[in-house]
Amino acid sequence: MHYLKRQTGKNGEEAVSPVVGVMLMLVVTIIIAAVVSGFAGGLIGSNSNEKTPTLAMDVKITNTGNYPTSSFSTSVTSISDPTPTSQLQLTTSWVTTMKGTGSTGSKASTAINTAFASGGNSTLNGAPFGFGPGVSGITTLNAPYTANQTFGNYTLMSGTGLVAEPDPSYSGYSGSTSTSAMQTVLGSGWEQLRPGDDVTVRIIYLPTGRAIFQKDVVVTTS
Repeated sequence: MHYLKRQTGKNGEEAVSPVVGVMLMLVVTIIIAAVVSGFAGGLIGSNSNEKTPTLAMDVKITNTGNYPTSSFSTSVTSISDPTPTSQLQLTTSWVTTMKGTGSTGSKASTAINTAFASGGNSTLNGAPFGFGPGVSGITTLNAPYTANQTFGNYTLMSGTGLVAEPDPSYSGYSGSTSTSAMQTVLGSGWEQLRPGDDVTVRIIYLPTGRAIFQKDVVVTTS
């Protein structure tokens, strides 16, 4: 009678079959992959469950060539949850060919207005300023603006209004080097915008980094 002999190594030790060895390696690989995946999920999970509000706004940008009648203005038409502007960032970007001036050059600008918990600072002056619902003690548009009206100190709600206007001493009109609210919102050289130019306006929800509003706004004269 013939008997099958058990496979042994060089030193007489019993060896694991190649199939079993491969299976063990696969199991170990799967376990490691699961651990790494779980760890990575924990790193990014803090923002994944953050509820991002939804926002709709009417936005108007006018440049008439005169500071009293030029402005950036918005009105919140709907928002899923009242959202403090300290959690928001307003950005604008645009390119103009200065239509109607005979210029063949172009001007591009990008402005980023971060939240100001302390009511603004001397460089970025807290624009756009708020009024109406969500702005403590301010029901209508008032100037000079109070700390409650600076971006970062009020809450966006349905009906909240936001506005930025050029200062009459702004360099685009009278040679001054002062920074106007319009420059804060639209960036340097905004006075070169012409009717028909597009300005991309975004509102970023900082806790998640997601844009909750984005629109290409056409510049008008009225």
